[in-house]
Amino acid sequence: MLLSRYSNNSRRKSVVALALLASIFFSAGCDMKPHGTKAGEKAPEISGTDVHGAIVHLSQLQGRVVVIYFWTNSCCAGNLKQLEPYYSRNRDKGLTILAINEGNSRADVEAYARNNGLSFTLQTDEDAMTSKEYGVFGFPTVFVVDRKGIIREKVLGQTDTARLEKIVARYLD
Repeated sequence: MLLSRYSNNSRRKSVVALALLASIFFSAGCDMKPHGTKAGEKAPEISGTDVHGAIVHLSQLQGRVVVIYFWTNSCCAGNLKQLEPYYSRNRDKGLTILAINEGNSRADVEAYARNNGLSFTLQTDEDAMTSKEYGVFGFPTVFVVDRKGIIREKVLGQTDTARLEKIVARYLD
């Protein structure tokens, strides 16, 4: 009899403890959904240094169309270097490309940029904090941010340069 009371009492305490934890979690406003990652939302701030040591803040790029290109060396490096001619033709029209590499060292990304003649901004996200902030779960993931800092497009997976050019052209004009 004492054992059955103990079992029921323990189960009851466990259920109450779980319910209490759940209510604390939800009442604290714990929202697991990334903010600022959908079309029409303000892009979350990106701050840091590029692979050359220059300080980069997304908010300072307001007034330009920004392509934020999340990538890794293992999947997307070939596509990334195809963006250089497009960037060269359009940077004077207000285009900025911010390529954020996840998982590779700054030295590796810097060497990749140098070896491929990339002149747009490259950053590393070795701790994946920026990728998490933007809700990036696969590579490449591309965000097109308009001149006011609003995300206008989100492109998941491989996309050819011609398609990306068409998307960006809407916001450059």
